[in-house]
Amino acid sequence: MDTASTASSPPGSGEPRPAEAETRSRAELYDALQVDGQRLAVRLIRLLHRMAERSGMNPTDFQCFTLLRVSGSLTPGEIADNLCLSTGSVTGVVDRLEAHGLVERARHPQDRRKVTVRLTEDAERMGGAGALGVGEAMTAAHSGYSVEELATIADWLDRIGGTLDRLSGEPD
Repeated sequence: MDTASTASSPPGSGEPRPAEAETRSRAELYDALQVDGQRLAVRLIRLLHRMAERSGMNPTDFQCFTLLRVSGSLTPGEIADNLCLSTGSVTGVVDRLEAHGLVERARHPQDRRKVTVRLTEDAERMGGAGALGVGEAMTAAHSGYSVEELATIADWLDRIGGTLDRLSGEPD
C-alpha cells in the first residue's frame, strides 16, 4: 500500500487534502503507519550510508559517531549494546575514530576501572546531519504544521522511540 499518494497534506501547506485520506478507517491507517514506517526505516538506513560515505567513514564508524553525538559519553560496552556489536569490534571502531581525532577515551567519572568514549571538541563542531542539509530539509518538511501539530509529532516520535527501545530489549 503506497500511502504517499493518499496521505493528507499538512494543514497550511497550500495543497488540497484528498477526501480519501479523511475517510480511511483506523485499521487502514494503522496498516499505512506500519508500511510507511518500514519504508522510513529503509530510507533512514540509506541516508545513514550516504552520510557515512560523505564523511569518509564506514557505516559502522558513522553509527558510533552519531550515537556519541546523540548520547554523549559512553563506555565501550554501552556502545556495543547500542550498536549490537561485539566489544572487540567496538575497540576497532573507537581506534579508527580516535586515529581521525573524532573521539577520545577518558576515565569513567564514577568507576576509574572503566573507560568512556566521548567526541572531541573538533568532532562536536562537525555537523553530522548538516553535511547533507538534513536540518534545513526537515525544517522545510515541517513548515506547514502548526505548533500544536508539531507538539503531537514530537510526542509521537517520543512514544515510538520508547516502543522501539522496548521491542529491541533496551531500557527506556
